[in-house]
Amino acid sequence: MSQFTQGLVLLTSGVLGYLLTSTWSGTVNVLKFLNPLNSWFIIPMLFFMGVIDRGLLPEDLDLFLLLVVYLLLIVPVILLMGKGLSGQTLGSVILAGALMNSVNLPFSLLLILQGSYGYAATFASGVSFFRPIVALVAYQLLMGRSGRASTQTYVQGSLSIVGLLTGGILHPFLHLPPPVTSLSTVIGLSVIIFSFGVSLRALGVSVNSVERKGFTLVALTRCVLSPILILVLSLLFLRGNTDALRQVVLESAMPPAVTDSVFARIYGFDLKFTLAVTLVLTPVNTVEGVLLYYLVR
Repeated sequence: MSQFTQGLVLLTSGVLGYLLTSTWSGTVNVLKFLNPLNSWFIIPMLFFMGVIDRGLLPEDLDLFLLLVVYLLLIVPVILLMGKGLSGQTLGSVILAGALMNSVNLPFSLLLILQGSYGYAATFASGVSFFRPIVALVAYQLLMGRSGRASTQTYVQGSLSIVGLLTGGILHPFLHLPPPVTSLSTVIGLSVIIFSFGVSLRALGVSVNSVERKGFTLVALTRCVLSPILILVLSLLFLRGNTDALRQVVLESAMPPAVTDSVFARIYGFDLKFTLAVTLVLTPVNTVEGVLLYYLVR
């Protein structure tokens, strides 16, 4: 399957998810089926497929350390710039600004652009692991209460790392034919993007009442601060690995993740704000990510 065909299949999946979904009650049942399927099977499978052909490399540890340093720098900056926002809104700003859509959108783009996303898979596994931790810290700092997400939430956040490590460990012993890897990846991403289309139609998000300061801060972080900071850190940590650099820089410019809404519900952050900024920034950050991919050499 050519890269153009793969891109066409993925785009069609999202459009179908949106067009075939109405706001009737059956939509809830569709999402109840798709969300666990994505979390427990498809996402770990995508991480597995991302490294099974190449195995684990020394650069993978560098990518994980890069993400840790990035979060230690960006979260305090958002807290400082977000003074004056309510705790609910600032919690959503931290999630949407510091972390990004690290799986379905960037994996799809990289599959179309270069046919692989191995380094992005390592980076994304770290994002998935730290997302519930960042949400918990924001909750305790901003809401003035102690609390935690369910054990299930943490397990789901760690499954990406399980998939990544399993693929790396089995790499010397398991050689999958390229068509199997390619087809499995396209099918998995198609289901996730179809689910995204379903969610957009079902939630019916409006962007008219978005808190302006909060939105500006998320846009500034996702479009400017995050790409610049990760680019600088990548030059330090990745030491001339152009392929890894391009994949991570594309990741750095991705929009907020749809899964941020899960943590907004758990911790009482601003759910409508979270969904709205994701909807608005997705097309903007998609274009930016592709441009950065071609600009970075």
